[in-house]
Amino acid sequence: MNKLTAEKSIEIKAHVSKVWEVLITPAFIKQWDDVPEDFGEASLRQGSVMEWEGHARLTVVAFEPEKLLKMQLISPTWPEPVPQDIGYTFTLFEENSQTTLTVAAGDFSLLLDGHDYYDASVEFVDSAAQKIKELAE
Repeated sequence: MNKLTAEKSIEIKAHVSKVWEVLITPAFIKQWDDVPEDFGEASLRQGSVMEWEGHARLTVVAFEPEKLLKMQLISPTWPEPVPQDIGYTFTLFEENSQTTLTVAAGDFSLLLDGHDYYDASVEFVDSAAQKIKELAE
C-alpha cells in the first residue's frame, strides 16, 4: 500500500532558532495549531503530551533542538493494534540565515479510514507551514 503522508516544505527568512521557538513555544503553537483547552505554558520537550480527552493524544517522541520535532499521534477510536508510526514531523535545515522547514503528517495508510485523515492533513501541513513562516519572519 502507498504511504499516505502529507508533506510541505517552505523557505523561511529567519534564523533556525526563531523557527524552533515558534515550533515549541505554547504562545506560538496556539497560533498555528488547534491545541487542547488545558494546554499549558511550558515549551515542548521530549515526552511532552497534548491530549484531547477521548479524541487524540500527541506525544513528543523525537526532540533535536533546531533540527527535528516529531510527535506521535494516537486516537482511542483506532482499532487494535493501534499503529505507533503515525504523527507529525517538523524538520529544519538552515543555510545562509534562511531556514527550510518541512512539515509532514502521516503515515495514514496504516488506518482503514486513512484517506480521511490524509485529506485533512494536506490542509493542515500547508496552513501550519505558512503560519509558522509568518510568525518566524
